[in-house]
Amino acid sequence: MLDAFPIYHWFHNGNSYSGAEGGMRYVIVPGKKADPADESGKKKIEFLTAYIWPGPWSIEHTAEEKIQSQEFDGNQQGLNAAVAWFHEMYTGEADRWENIPSILDCEPDR
Repeated sequence: MLDAFPIYHWFHNGNSYSGAEGGMRYVIVPGKKADPADESGKKKIEFLTAYIWPGPWSIEHTAEEKIQSQEFDGNQQGLNAAVAWFHEMYTGEADRWENIPSILDCEPDR
């Protein structure tokens, strides 16, 4: 469901969130990286990485070339942008998410 996501605090605590809309699978994964403005390298900034791929398999069993990702700021605005990206990808590439085979009718890509 592309209309029910947790607030950013969920991701701030290190939790991922995954789901599906039609044939599109998605996950948002939080991360931390060195702050380029901090010369000591000790300060970290949070970010979110959003992934989408066609079903029916999990991301671990889907060919890498079928997976798309984008990085967003680690805050509520970044989460809102990630959700907007999901909507854009779902509606903008509608053909990609149709006619997804059943998990019973196909083998994993990897």
